[in-house]
Amino acid sequence: MNRRAIQKFSRKWHRRLGSLVGIQLFFWTLGGFYFSWFHIDDVRGTTDRVPAEPVNVKSHSGFLPPDSILKNTSLTFVERIELATFRERPVYRLYQDNDRVEMFDARSGNKLSPISREMAIEIARADFRPRVPIKAVHWIEQKGGEYKGPIPAYRIDFDYWKGTRVYVHANSGRVTAHRNHIWRGFDFLWMLHILDFKERENFNNWILRILSLLGLITLASGYVLWAVTTPLFRRQKKNP
Repeated sequence: MNRRAIQKFSRKWHRRLGSLVGIQLFFWTLGGFYFSWFHIDDVRGTTDRVPAEPVNVKSHSGFLPPDSILKNTSLTFVERIELATFRERPVYRLYQDNDRVEMFDARSGNKLSPISREMAIEIARADFRPRVPIKAVHWIEQKGGEYKGPIPAYRIDFDYWKGTRVYVHANSGRVTAHRNHIWRGFDFLWMLHILDFKERENFNNWILRILSLLGLITLASGYVLWAVTTPLFRRQKKNP
């Protein structure tokens, strides 16, 4: 194939592929720009959280043995037991899975879960650094959208310019997520970046594989077109 034929072939396919994958190339570039400008701590809302102070559980005493707590659980089975602190008191957390958790006072054996709406608000306020009003409180029973953490959970919406929402797991009393406008922008562009429109986790889907391959072919055709049209690679005619 001579130079002119290569040029014609490359130009035709470069235009066709460019119009097909150009929009996706734009979103890949836009996503990379966004990801590089916003730190992951801003995305996760870590910068707006009150740093957790380490608590030495050994400083507490008078714990009931775990066996006495297990007698009162309604869980089908217990995968693990966690000794921790909750609102400055020692507690046992019994886990069947991430959703099904029961929390007991480690001294009295009283069951503390699920926590109340008022307790969830206190936990969210203590975890969120800006001192702003609360707009609304919602009870979440299904995973999806911006929250895929353990359920049931309380969603506390703060009247803050970042649109922050704090999620508190009702069974464990833990803050399980912070969501804000920066996170939502990140999540939307991440969806377009990996082309997983449902879970935002699958890097190996066929849409991404095909478009990334077409993107490489588009790039290669552009370089071929440049090589056959630039004077740098043209043969110089010899003077007689």
